[in-house]
Amino acid sequence: MFVTKELFETRYNGADAIFVTGSVVRGEATAHSDLDLVVLFPKVERAYRESFEHKGWPVEAFVHDPDTLRYFFENVDRQLGRATLAEMIAEGHEIPAATSLTAEMKTMAKTTLQDGPPALTDEEVQDRRYHISELLDDMRDPRNRQELVASATLIYNELADYYFRTRRGWTCSGKAIMKRMKRTDPPFARKFGEAFDELFATGKSSRVIDLAEELMAPQGGCLFEGYRRDTPADWRSK
Repeated sequence: MFVTKELFETRYNGADAIFVTGSVVRGEATAHSDLDLVVLFPKVERAYRESFEHKGWPVEAFVHDPDTLRYFFENVDRQLGRATLAEMIAEGHEIPAATSLTAEMKTMAKTTLQDGPPALTDEEVQDRRYHISELLDDMRDPRNRQELVASATLIYNELADYYFRTRRGWTCSGKAIMKRMKRTDPPFARKFGEAFDELFATGKSSRVIDLAEELMAPQGGCLFEGYRRDTPADWRSK
């Protein structure tokens, strides 16, 4: 925490506080982990994100004030179904100390997390079903192992997103997927993980295909026949 306090006093002089978050706070940091910070100023001209090194630490900082945080919560992250900033602030440790402003931001972040993202529209569900169905077709009869791995890599994130969003949960990607699944639904996380472990280890895709079909069944299953999307009328060269 000394590094963060030093940044608070120098690079971010005038900030109300800094939230230290991520693997460092959770006690999961590795030799290559970066220092994730949300820097809270009473007022900034505009929010920004920056990455740099300080005293041997790779630092990723998100610089905000209360109004820009509120905007990101409501108009950016919530619309994407992701709660990255809200989670960072909710779990973050305040440096050099908690303040009335950090308490207000933590309350706002926790309320955002509790409210969850907006429900997917029918069209959004159909789009996801269609895309997943295309990937499944590529996996059913791949021309070679490289194509199978490429499709499996894509569908790993797509299926996780479908699982979370159709349940009105916050979504995520990459290494955060299993962490979130284990917190919210341990039995499904085990099933999901084992299916992909088998696919990547042996090239057998049947368990992943079965899992995808099972996930999409309540919304109508795989989708191809009858799917259509029109572009906006003004999408043409003049």
